[in-house]
Amino acid sequence: MPTPWTFPNTIIQYSETGAEDRHVSWLEIDGFSAVKTPDQRSVKTSRDLVHIARDPRHDITEKTYYLKATNFNFYNMPENMTGIELKLSMNRFGRITDDEIYLTVNGETVGENQASLNLDPIKIYGTPTDMWGTELTRAQIQNTSFGCIIRFQSHPNWPHKSSALIDAIEIRIH
Repeated sequence: MPTPWTFPNTIIQYSETGAEDRHVSWLEIDGFSAVKTPDQRSVKTSRDLVHIARDPRHDITEKTYYLKATNFNFYNMPENMTGIELKLSMNRFGRITDDEIYLTVNGETVGENQASLNLDPIKIYGTPTDMWGTELTRAQIQNTSFGCIIRFQSHPNWPHKSSALIDAIEIRIH
């Protein structure tokens, strides 16, 4: 039996290496006020995710900062894990799509990038039989550093500067 869908307790937003030289990061501006937990369970952005400042004439595929969601506090973990599912519920404002959807342990990305161009407002990455190309242990998944790293971009076929609002990030272990 899988764990219940579980929400993160920690979320940070950060930029790609070198981007800090070109603009001020979200963390320096106002801490974590762009993320709220209105029902004390879910994570919800209170404004659009910010795009990284780039030269718009030369980079038509705008990308957001990274979001790292960790510290999921799973309970009732299955004895033999067979799959990991990540559910994102969000407003994509029509054309914002995935750039990177990874699992993370100890600050490092692990496994396969699950990003797709699908624009559904609720997307489930992974399956009950998909471990994302990893051999994660029960101890690693229960570690507070386990979670996901997500990043979005404007759709490559229809570039724009719209961003995304996230309603919930959830993970379930099979």
